Amino acid sequence: MKTLVLPSRPLAVPGLALAACLIFAPGIGVAQDGNITRDLNSGPPVAIATPPAPAPEPERAPDAEPAVDSGEEPAVEAAGPAAPPAPEPAALTVSERLALPFRIAMPEGAGLYPGRSGPEFDIFSVRREGRGLVMIYVGPQSQFPIYSGEQRERAGRRSIIVNEGGRPLALEHLYRLRDGVELHVWVSAVSDEDRVLADAIGQTVEPR
Repeated sequence: MKTLVLPSRPLAVPGLALAACLIFAPGIGVAQDGNITRDLNSGPPVAIATPPAPAPEPERAPDAEPAVDSGEEPAVEAAGPAAPPAPEPAALTVSERLALPFRIAMPEGAGLYPGRSGPEFDIFSVRREGRGLVMIYVGPQSQFPIYSGEQRERAGRRSIIVNEGGRPLALEHLYRLRDGVELHVWVSAVSDEDRVLADAIGQTVEPR
């Protein structure tokens, strides 16, 4: 019969040490983990970049109220005072009328006024109280006749006769002067009363 030989004491001690290591190994790992965490927490602080705050939006101006059409036109600034009208020419004096190539008889209050003139013609008007009565043209190529009516000729004068209000009126006269110059007289009055007066004035116009 074989005798069981037990290991000596020195061999048993290492085995016990190995077992103890195995038993306390998890604790050692935990301690190591704890040391690592403590080492990380005790390290220098790490700066963490944060995104910049969004810029505030600019304030919007309140919407303008829609314009309301009042139906009135916008006021227009005045361009300044209007130029005064040119003064009317004065009536010809007696001495000035004597220098004309025709003669004329006018009632009281009437005057002979110069009008447009050119190198070869002159125009005159007979007015009374601002109203035109008779026009007189002296120059070549007059526009006789300007009225339609019965044409009569007497003593070198051609006339246009019309019937107005039951009475004959000589509304136009033409004289032929020297060197192709013509003396053309016509009634320019509007009202019946003025036309009768203008007819009488026109009958007095004749060459000198």
